[in-house]
Amino acid sequence: MHRAKTLLLTSLLLLTTLSYAQLPANFTWINIESDQKVMPLVRRALHDPNITAIREVGVEDGYALVMTASRDKEDPTPDYDTWTIYNVALNSGKSRVLAIGYGVKILDWIPPSPSELAITYYDCWACEAGTLFTTFHFVNGTGWRARWPGKPTDAGRPLPGAVLIYADEGEFDESTEQIYAIVKQPDSGFAVGNWTHSRNETTGKFEDDVERYSIDAATGADRVEKLTGKAALDWQREICTQSNVQIEPSAGQDSRRCRAILKPPTPAAKVPK
Repeated sequence: MHRAKTLLLTSLLLLTTLSYAQLPANFTWINIESDQKVMPLVRRALHDPNITAIREVGVEDGYALVMTASRDKEDPTPDYDTWTIYNVALNSGKSRVLAIGYGVKILDWIPPSPSELAITYYDCWACEAGTLFTTFHFVNGTGWRARWPGKPTDAGRPLPGAVLIYADEGEFDESTEQIYAIVKQPDSGFAVGNWTHSRNETTGKFEDDVERYSIDAATGADRVEKLTGKAALDWQREICTQSNVQIEPSAGQDSRRCRAILKPPTPAAKVPK
């Protein structure tokens, strides 16, 4: 499966991202192996006996963003690890789970200030997995929060984020197109768009599901919208325009569907006098 090949490169991708991304002014990545101040507090705060490794720890103003992995004994590689991401208050030792998923990939910090740390992850494993995109932002006095909280699973796992891909190849027929992008926004820095064009199995007709995940510029609150009509068409054009893409991942900008809606209108033919 193409997903397994991608996950084999996860460690290298994380190192590359963490080495070159421009960090926020008050944020520090902790050296897990050598740190003697933060790591004892983090380890005491994490009470889950299933944790087999702490992958990344970043600190800002007394709160740690902690990424851990849990691996069953019968699973031979990191591909099967369950990732749990925590907000840890270093003074009180209290921890709060922000997200649980698989195949976490750290992308980059997204401006404007204060920057937000972007990741992608899978919502399940050994299944037709969906791909989610979320960012972690710092809130003074409470620590880290994940964008666009979703409905938890039956097992209570929080799955925050914007849906990029609803399922792996195979769930939809060949006529389905999934287009998505993280795009620049003049007021709030960025937003995430997803457009799925697929055939309704009952009616046989094609339908468009257009979603916009954004941040309210005035309050900083998360917004999730399903768009229709002109609003949907305007948003489709925005996420189809390659120059709008702020960071990867993105897909479908060169698709037949995007080319069709970005095509300049044909000038009306002149009527002979």
